[in-house]
Amino acid sequence: MAHPPNPSAVAAERFIIYNQQQSILLLTDDVQSGSLIVSICESKKSRPSIIKRSSSAIQSFFSNSKISPSRLIYITAGLAFEPASPKPFGGPKIHPGYVEYGGTTVASLLQYLIESSFKRYWACRGREALDFVASCVNRARKLHYAGNADILNELMLKGMKKAGHIAWNKSATIPEALRHRQEETQSDVETNEVRFTPRLAALNNFSRNESGMA
Repeated sequence: MAHPPNPSAVAAERFIIYNQQQSILLLTDDVQSGSLIVSICESKKSRPSIIKRSSSAIQSFFSNSKISPSRLIYITAGLAFEPASPKPFGGPKIHPGYVEYGGTTVASLLQYLIESSFKRYWACRGREALDFVASCVNRARKLHYAGNADILNELMLKGMKKAGHIAWNKSATIPEALRHRQEETQSDVETNEVRFTPRLAALNNFSRNESGMA
């Protein structure tokens, strides 16, 4: 005789009702902090406009360096495309979320990173994906300015492979346009400065010695 299912063993669907309107979020190039941030937009904007402005913010953020923004976008993908990443990028190792990307250009890759994270926010309200993309973008540029070309090249090639833009099982030569360019750091600027203090100190010592001999 068949028994009815135990009510406690049946997972009930839960519906969440939000009383407050969803905040309008944007990715913004914050010049003051020198980072890409997730900001709240006070005025109402269409979703295509949000995607476009957020894309422009990342391109602007990446343009203040000697290298191609395309290199930094691939490095960002190398950081983001991991099974352990939050949805929509992460997931099971055999089928993580990022495999849904099927574009063939850097522009489409940037579009995917932005659009998929915003779609996640619009559907689920959680901004984890947006914060994650912003952190990957900031980390990519920070690593670039740290200047370890080997680590950067590895991340860039990883991003290109996971995006499907180069083959996994073949050696790859980095094109000239995507190669690392060393940035001038603050220490470099200080090293190139003309300093007169040591000579001034020497002249002062000489004057004191002359006075003592008089």
